[in-house]
Amino acid sequence: MRYIFTAAIGTLLVIAALLALPPIGESQTSLVAQSTGDRLATVGALDDPSNEAPTTTALPARQVLSPSSTDAAIEMFAEVLGEVEYNLSDKLSEQRDALVFPDDVPAKPNNADEGDVDTAGNGSLSVEGNNEERDGEAAPESTTTTTTTTTAPPVTEVPTTVAAPAPVDNAPVGDGGVVISPRGVVLPIIAPASNGGWRASTPCGNEVTITNGTQVSHVDFVLDAGHGGSEPGAVGPTSGITEKALNLRIAEIVEWYLEEAGYTVLQTRTTDVRLPLASRAAIANAVQPDAFVSIHHNGGATRRQSTPGSELFVDGGNPEARRLGGLMFEEMIDHLSVYEADWVGGWRNGVGTRLNSSGDDLYGIHRFTPGVPSVITEVGYLSNPSEEALYIDNDVQWAHAKAIADALIRWSTTSEEGHGYLSDFVDDSSSGTGGFSGCTDPSL
Repeated sequence: MRYIFTAAIGTLLVIAALLALPPIGESQTSLVAQSTGDRLATVGALDDPSNEAPTTTALPARQVLSPSSTDAAIEMFAEVLGEVEYNLSDKLSEQRDALVFPDDVPAKPNNADEGDVDTAGNGSLSVEGNNEERDGEAAPESTTTTTTTTTAPPVTEVPTTVAAPAPVDNAPVGDGGVVISPRGVVLPIIAPASNGGWRASTPCGNEVTITNGTQVSHVDFVLDAGHGGSEPGAVGPTSGITEKALNLRIAEIVEWYLEEAGYTVLQTRTTDVRLPLASRAAIANAVQPDAFVSIHHNGGATRRQSTPGSELFVDGGNPEARRLGGLMFEEMIDHLSVYEADWVGGWRNGVGTRLNSSGDDLYGIHRFTPGVPSVITEVGYLSNPSEEALYIDNDVQWAHAKAIADALIRWSTTSEEGHGYLSDFVDDSSSGTGGFSGCTDPSL
């Protein structure tokens, strides 16, 4: 009898234990290891400035889901993914609007009537990889002239969207730096004049005395908008847009970005004037910048490729110029490859030094500025109709300029290396432009 009673008690205990288990297919409320959905919620928390997970990405209590709940789980995770993607997309859009399209620098229409479009098409396309002005000529004999500029009104080409460099000292003191005339012409200072003004050098290498202007002794960066005046550079085959106009437009935007970042900037030209290479270099030498960048668009290549055919020429023997060129090449490819085009390129896309047969830098921009890190940028081929359509677009102009500005900022604040480096090469071919021959000084 005692054995029968013990067996009955054991049976009742087993039944009680079975009754305590949940039915198959129902969920338990015990916590389990962090799920994929929980990790998505953590991503949302890191993205929020307050370090608290946004309520839009909060998940229900963690559960062990039964097979019948699979569809609900997928729907829940999809909703979370959508919220995270939406939030990140919004943030990227806000950043793009704030950085690429600043409200206080109005976009210039593509058909602006400020000399941007050369309707006469009086320029010619340069040959492949041969678009930068070159100069083998010596400067002409200097002549002394006196100019009165106190009442001259600014010419219409003077940019109104970008502020002029802040003067170091408006008083005519010392013999260093440059003086910017009332019409925006930049003149390297030779020495103080006896009448209280400056003796300065004109774009054509003549000496003048100027009594009114803004003196700038030093800047962080000098930007050189290539070509100008009677030297249009490459010409767009469809729109007739000239390289000289695009170069100046890009230089204006680069200046805006750099000044917003706290740097001082000087442009070699702010209007459509011809400026020989020796005079461009003299401006850079006068203010001794940290870096000197000459901005160009190329012409002539027809070989198709999948990425922009950007070429950057750097000061031979200057490691910092080479490093800046590598960063600039990297930024240009990153910023422009997002746009679709039938890209073309030459046989040496990348960063290199072009030498003459004597082993010196072929380009006067480098040769005439010893000790100043200098880079010539050729973003791509204006002669290619597909690329031309991009380069006249305001969005692309801002992207192009931001690539140059970002590279300069990275160069000045880090020790990073870029990429795209090529070996030096010898090529003596020349376009025959960039010298003093036939030079006529603009009104000051």
